[in-house]
Amino acid sequence: MKHISSINNIIKKILKTGYVQVFLINFLIAMISFIGLIIKGDGIFTLANDYNEQQIPFHMLANNSLKNGGFLWNWSIDLGSSFVGALGFYVLGSPFAWLSFLFPAELYPYLTGWLYMMKYAAAGAFAYGYIKMFANKKYAVLGSVLYAFSGFQCVNLIFHHFHDAVAFFPLMLIGYEKLVREGKKGWLALGVCVNAFVNYYFFIQEVIFLILYFLCREGLNIWKKRKLIGSFFVEGILGVGMAGVLFLPSVFFTMQNPRITRLLPLNHWFYSGKRDLLQVVHTLFFPGELMSSQSCIKEFDWSSWSAYLPMIGLTMALCFILKNWKSWITKIIVICLIATGIPVLNSVFGMFSDTNYHRWLFMLILLMSLASALVMEDRARYPLKKISLIIGAFMILATVGSYWWSENKFQLIYQPDTFFVWSMTGILGVLFTGIIAIACRNNKSFYLCMFMGIAVFSIFTTGYTSELYHRNSDRSPQEYYDRIMAFHDIKIPDNRYRIASDDNTLLMTASLPGTGSFTSMVNGSIYKFYEALGTSRPVFTPKGPEGLRALLGGKYYVSAQVEVGRECIQTIYSGEKTFYLYEHHLTVPIGSAYDNYMTESQFQKIPKELRAIAMLKCIVISDDKKDIVSGLMEEYNWNDEGLSLQDEEVLVNERCEEASEELTKKYNGFRSTITVDRNKYAFFSVPYDRGFSAYVNGEKVKILESNGMMAVPLKTGMNEIQFMYINYNLIIGVISTMIFLILWLCYNGGIKRRKVK
Repeated sequence: MKHISSINNIIKKILKTGYVQVFLINFLIAMISFIGLIIKGDGIFTLANDYNEQQIPFHMLANNSLKNGGFLWNWSIDLGSSFVGALGFYVLGSPFAWLSFLFPAELYPYLTGWLYMMKYAAAGAFAYGYIKMFANKKYAVLGSVLYAFSGFQCVNLIFHHFHDAVAFFPLMLIGYEKLVREGKKGWLALGVCVNAFVNYYFFIQEVIFLILYFLCREGLNIWKKRKLIGSFFVEGILGVGMAGVLFLPSVFFTMQNPRITRLLPLNHWFYSGKRDLLQVVHTLFFPGELMSSQSCIKEFDWSSWSAYLPMIGLTMALCFILKNWKSWITKIIVICLIATGIPVLNSVFGMFSDTNYHRWLFMLILLMSLASALVMEDRARYPLKKISLIIGAFMILATVGSYWWSENKFQLIYQPDTFFVWSMTGILGVLFTGIIAIACRNNKSFYLCMFMGIAVFSIFTTGYTSELYHRNSDRSPQEYYDRIMAFHDIKIPDNRYRIASDDNTLLMTASLPGTGSFTSMVNGSIYKFYEALGTSRPVFTPKGPEGLRALLGGKYYVSAQVEVGRECIQTIYSGEKTFYLYEHHLTVPIGSAYDNYMTESQFQKIPKELRAIAMLKCIVISDDKKDIVSGLMEEYNWNDEGLSLQDEEVLVNERCEEASEELTKKYNGFRSTITVDRNKYAFFSVPYDRGFSAYVNGEKVKILESNGMMAVPLKTGMNEIQFMYINYNLIIGVISTMIFLILWLCYNGGIKRRKVK
C-alpha cells in the first residue's frame, strides 16, 4: 500500500508541473478540434492532397522498411533511393513518427489524428517554457495556445512533418536565453541538436532567425559580444554534430537537388499585383486560408501564408509595438512583418530559393505570442480597446473592398464562401478581444474570458480547416484505407520488373517497386536521367517519351477497369471497388547486356522523343569514358543509322535476349545473373549512387555511370553480378553523433566541475 501511495504522490506531482498541465490543455483543445473528423472516418484520419498522397504512405513505408532492416537502399522510392536521404525530411526526424513505429504500419491512418494532437500539445508546452521566461506563468499559458493553434498550423495541416518543426523550435530560444540570462551552457547545443535532427530544412531557416534574434536582442556592437558569439558557435557545432546521424546524410542527399541552386528571379523581388497585396493583408490579419486548389485568393498556392493568432489576430502585437518601440521584441516583429510583404526579404529565410514560400512564419508567431502574453499581463498600459476598434474597422473595409473589387474590377477571390467565413471569424475575434477588454474589469474575469475565447477560436479555426481539407479529398477515409490495404495484396510474379506508375505512393504503403514517385527528395542521378531525356523531374515523375516504360522495367500495371483482350494476372478487392493487375509484354528486365554505346554529346543531338528508344539501343557514357568501353562495345552513330519509334519492339526483344535471368533485391543492394555470348556491358535501370560497389563473378569492377543509371562490364558466359550498397553519409553521421555527444558531455561536465570549484 505504501508503494501505491508513493506512486500516486509522484503522479500528482508530475501532473501539477506547469509543462504537463499546459501539454494537457493544448492536447484537449486539439482533441476537440480533430475528434469530429476522426469519428466521421470511423477512426481513420485523412485530409487531402499531400497529406493523403505523401504523409501517410511515407510513414507506412518507413515503418515497414525499418522493421525489415531496410534503412539503407529502398526500392519503393522512385527507381530506388537512399532510404535516409529520401525520408529524412518527411519522416525520420519526427519523434512522433518513431512512436508510431511501435505499432503495425497498417494502423498509421488510425494513429495520425492522435499524433497531431500530441504535436500541438508539445508545441504549446515548449512555447510555454519560452514565454514564461518573460511573462507571468498564467499568461504564458495563453501564449502557448496562441502559438500552438496559429494560422500557420492550420494552413499546413496537410504537411504533417511541418508541425514537428513548430513543436520543437522554442527549444532553441530557450537554450539561447539560458545561455545569455542564466549562464547555463549546454542547453543551446541541446536545442540545436533537437531541431537539426527533427528537420534540417526548417533548421536552416531557424538558424537565420536566430542570427536576427541575436542582433536585435544584443545589439549591433558585435565586438563587445565576441565571447558570447564564441559560445554560440561552440554550442551550435556541438548541436549539429550530435544530430549528425540524420542531419548529415539528409543534407548531403538534398545538395544533389538542382532546386536548391535556383535563386529568386529579379522580377519576383517585389509584389506588384492586387492579389499579392490582399494575400499579405489576409496573412497578417485574418485566419489562415487553405493551400492548393482550395486557396481563397490564389488559384493554386503552396506558400504556407499565415501569421494569425487565434481570436486576437495582430491586435496585441500592435499594442506592444506602439508602447515598446525600442524593445528587442518589437524590432524582431517589425522586421519579420516587413519581410512578409517583400519577397526578396522573405526569401532570405529560404536561402533565396526561387520559390517564395513563407514557411518560417511560425518563428514570427512565437514572438507575437510572447508580445501578446505581455500585453495581456499588463493590459492597463496598452490601448487595447482603441487598437481593437481600429483593426476591426480596417478588416471590415478590407473584406468589403475585396468583394467589391472581385465583382466589379478583377477576380480577387476564388472561394467566396470560404473567404467570407474566414473574414467574419477574423473580424469577430478582434471585436471580441475589444469587448473583453472593455467588459472585464478584474484580472480573473479577463483571464478566464480570454482563455475561453482563444480556446474556442482555436478549436473552430483548426477544426474548420481540417474539415475543408477533408472535403477536398476524392474519396472517404474508409475508401482510402480499403484502397491502401488492397495494394498490400499485390504480388509481383517476376522480381526483375517494376509496376508502371508515375505516382507510386500507394505502392509505397505495401513496399512495392514502381517506375515513378511523388516526392521532393530525389536522388540527383534521377534528375540527371530525366534531364538527359529532355524533360525535367519536378515533384511528380514525368511520363517521359515512348520507350521509357520498357527501359525502366515497368512490366506490370494496376487498373480499375476490366481490359478486354488482356490476361488479368491478379484480382485485388478493395471494399466496393476491384483492381486488376495486368502486364505489358514489351519490357526489359532490370539489367540487360548491350553491344553498342553512345557518347553524351552525340546523345543530346537525338530528338527528345527518340532518346528513350536510343537508350534501348545503346549505353550512353560521358565523352571522357570512351576509351574504357571501346574494346567491349561498338560506337553507335545516330547520323548513319537513325532510329524511329517503330524500333521499340525490336530493341526490347534484343535486350531481353541477354538480360537478368534472376534478380534478387535487398536493402543493401541486389544480385543478378546474366549470360552473354562475348565481353560487353550490362545496363541496370537503377540510379547511380556513390555508395554502390559492384562485383562480377566475385571480382570488383568499376561502375560506369550512364545517364544517371549504372553499367558494369561482363565477360563471356554466365556472370554473377552483385551490387553492394553502403550509405557512407550515414556512417559519417553516426560517427559524428557519437563523437559530438561525448564532447557535449565533457563540455557540460567541465562546466559543472568549474562551478563546484
